[in-house]
Amino acid sequence: MIVYVETNFVLELAYLRPTSDNCQRLLELARNDRIDIVVSSFALVEARLAWQRNVKRRNRLHAAVRTELGELSRSRPLVDIPTQSQAFVAALIDTAQQDRARLEIAIETLADIGTVTLTPSRTLARAYEIEQRLGLSPQDALVYASVIEHIESDDSPDKLFVTQNRRDFLVVEDDFANYDCKLLFTFNAAEGYVRSRIAG
Repeated sequence: MIVYVETNFVLELAYLRPTSDNCQRLLELARNDRIDIVVSSFALVEARLAWQRNVKRRNRLHAAVRTELGELSRSRPLVDIPTQSQAFVAALIDTAQQDRARLEIAIETLADIGTVTLTPSRTLARAYEIEQRLGLSPQDALVYASVIEHIESDDSPDKLFVTQNRRDFLVVEDDFANYDCKLLFTFNAAEGYVRSRIAG
């Protein structure tokens, strides 16, 4: 069985979000050769860019909070507020490196046990056509084109594409059905579906 994943699968693992355990169990199934996880190289790069944007946002918030705490501490009743807020302020910066370490582990694991698809010029052209035709963002159109091209080149009967990006990918649900590829929008639903299929 082939399970197609995209950027939010990688970020779920990196940020230890609520369904990261489901993602870990899907990786274990791939490690044990029960399924094949396929991800585009673009999705791996996009995950790194998302981390970078998150760090910049946190740095801006960190600077704003430090400035505001400095102003608040000028008031005698709030003189201790910078000390009381140290853990929060430190967490804004400190967690970024932990997130990056988990992100790189997720990318390395996917590259090691999964299939990472490349993005040749024909995929870029197809993504642009999809973007224009369906109104998908350039990023989503590229992910979608990568998945469709892999589906067309592989004759495995059981295929699943899982994304948490329901709003954007709902428009292609019928297309996936035409390719006999199940489309799911949560990682816990994906794990349940995969286990039911491999159990026979």
